Amino acid sequence: MNAPKLKFRAADPLQDAYIDNEGNYYSVARLVDDSKDLPVFDVPLAALNLTSKIWDDQNIFGLAFHVKKCIDADLRFPILLDWNGAIADGRHRIIRAIIDGKRTIKARRMTWKPEPDRKAEA
Repeated sequence: MNAPKLKFRAADPLQDAYIDNEGNYYSVARLVDDSKDLPVFDVPLAALNLTSKIWDDQNIFGLAFHVKKCIDADLRFPILLDWNGAIADGRHRIIRAIIDGKRTIKARRMTWKPEPDRKAEA
């Protein structure tokens, strides 16, 4: 008897959210769309803040989902930096670039702070 194959849920980019340093929520899809005409440049990976915690409280299956997304990440698409230079989108691509031994990654940087989709609760 063959054991069942585990299947990952489909990734839904429209549900990805970015939370800024003030706790405000932004739709990543909206941020990426709003910044699509910004210039693309190479940013050194060493210049990015890579200390933020991500994927807190993941179990093995949840972590495997993210590892698979890192493996499949397409480095042709630029990451997005917010108005302060923080990573708003592209963590899987950054991890892929680090694993691949890259020194830089393509990026866009927002030059404005948009209205959040949901403000931080006071």
